[in-house]
Amino acid sequence: MVNNEKNSCHARMSEHLSTNGIKPAVEMKKYIWKWMLAVCVLAACMASTAFAAGWTTGQGENSSRWWYDLGNGQYYGSPASKAEWQWLDGNGDGVAECYAFDSEGWMYADVTTPDGYAVNADGAWTVDGAVQTMTVTAGYAGTGTQAPQTNADRKRILIAYFSHTGTTEEAAQKIQAAAGGDLFEITVTNSYPSSYQSTVDRARQELDQNARPELSSRVENMEDYDVILLGYPIWWHTAPMAVDTFLESYDLSGKVILPFCTSGGSSIEESMPDIRSLGQSRGASVGSGLTANSLDREKIVEWLGENGVLQE
Repeated sequence: MVNNEKNSCHARMSEHLSTNGIKPAVEMKKYIWKWMLAVCVLAACMASTAFAAGWTTGQGENSSRWWYDLGNGQYYGSPASKAEWQWLDGNGDGVAECYAFDSEGWMYADVTTPDGYAVNADGAWTVDGAVQTMTVTAGYAGTGTQAPQTNADRKRILIAYFSHTGTTEEAAQKIQAAAGGDLFEITVTNSYPSSYQSTVDRARQELDQNARPELSSRVENMEDYDVILLGYPIWWHTAPMAVDTFLESYDLSGKVILPFCTSGGSSIEESMPDIRSLGQSRGASVGSGLTANSLDREKIVEWLGENGVLQE
């Protein structure tokens, strides 16, 4: 009877403890272990998230090699390209170096890359032994991890170009592939002749007369753009006069103009005084120019970065 009363009492107490949220000893231990396990898993997940992105070393025979983890199952390097270049600010000081990744995602180091550029033992692009750098937002991790811009932040880009032989058009297309934006061809009503010498003579005459050739194309929504990437060949050490007509045809207040040129021997600098004067007279600011005879994505991105224009 006494034992039965004890057993009954114990049963009622266990039931009482359970219904009041207090676990019996065994169940409490299980609960504690489950709680600790959950905390450990959560901590591991948080650590994994915090340290997933960034420079990562290989394992085993690749322990001396590096790749760049974007933290979303992606990494730099493409099977379709022998060298993918990216500007990366690994130490967050606002100065990025440029690195190349092979088709499997490994960083090139202490070699000449397949596209002909030298990288040092740390993987940074060098010219005559000097590491090339670019000022960026602190912690910049290349194009693959740029935060999406809101519609309010997005710089709307127009790539306007004059091209007689197609060379400048090709450069404009490469720039569009890297920068985004809309292409617009500046064309004249009275086309230039196919003969090289006849074109040279007409260009000289227009320059001497400070002429403004009539254009047959027009940007109907110029007010929609913040940045104009302006391309042209160098004729007689400056831009063709059709480019002058283009700039004087619009109110460019508040816009940024970044010129680029193609040329057989001259650099962009020869044309910059004229472009700067015309652009500023229409209310625009004019950034640095780019001689675009030989272009790759890295060169374009560097130019845009120097002028504060990067678009996803």
